[in-house]
Amino acid sequence: MRSRTQALWILHLTVFLWGFTGILGKLIQQGTLHLVYTRTIIAALGLAVAAVIMKRSLSWRTPKLGIYLLTGLIITGHWITFYGAIKISTASIAAACLSTSTVFTALMEPIWFKRKVRGYEVVLGLIVIAALLLIFGLETDHRWGIVVGVLSALLSAWFNIINAVLVHKDDPVRISFYEIASVAAFMFLILLAIPFVQGLGIAGLDGALADQGGLPPPLWELPTSDIVYHLLLGLVCTSLPFVTGILVMRKLSAFTVMLTVNLEPVYTILIALLIWGAEEKLRTGSYLGIALILACLVLNGWYHRRMTAKEVVEPDPLSHG
Repeated sequence: MRSRTQALWILHLTVFLWGFTGILGKLIQQGTLHLVYTRTIIAALGLAVAAVIMKRSLSWRTPKLGIYLLTGLIITGHWITFYGAIKISTASIAAACLSTSTVFTALMEPIWFKRKVRGYEVVLGLIVIAALLLIFGLETDHRWGIVVGVLSALLSAWFNIINAVLVHKDDPVRISFYEIASVAAFMFLILLAIPFVQGLGIAGLDGALADQGGLPPPLWELPTSDIVYHLLLGLVCTSLPFVTGILVMRKLSAFTVMLTVNLEPVYTILIALLIWGAEEKLRTGSYLGIALILACLVLNGWYHRRMTAKEVVEPDPLSHG
């Protein structure tokens, strides 16, 4: 990847593919936990095959392995809350709530990279939140879906910032493989633990964990439609974009990546509208909200190009004696 422009094109393709994850998550008939587990198993196998074809090492002998595993734990929480939000609300709401990740990134990235908070990032993040409110207004029927979706956005911002640091220290394929493999391992333990938790008879948990205990049936025993959707979700919408999503961070900041990811709900909303029609129908203000998100993307790109040009034109005053 030679330029920032090339990285942006790859990022936009990645986000377009991510736009289908919410759609596929709703189409797949499995419950949230079984869905996440099956997705990660397929994605991890896909990455292993890709590593062999690309001749990339997946050796576990790296001092960053522990960080990959902890990042996988954060990703586990993100995917559970994301698909949970889809199941209790709609694909559009769950996807659009990810827009709030911009604000979380603007506040968290300076801590990780030890720099000052950039005022324009906070402003753009607040505009995105305003766009989110415009898109959905007061969705009282989906209040919990919005809460869970925003939590998913926080976790998304967190693991993307970590990956923005890791990508400069290791190969994106190896990072992706161990993070997703760790998600599969965590989901394996969670699914095995659920029957035990249900046996404790804790009030409220039996209903929430109904039909979620134990490992899901193997892929080949699922309905044909679920098999196709799972393969698309695990390979096309997870393995490939997960690697490219990390790779572009060598040229782009975590904030730029997260701001561009705000196009994911736009793609998801449009696709969902085409598939489910009235069930996912947008309100009048939603189109203004989408326009605000797009405006933020344009402004961020313009600002970065302006700052880059300024750095090239203006010599460093300390470079001359």
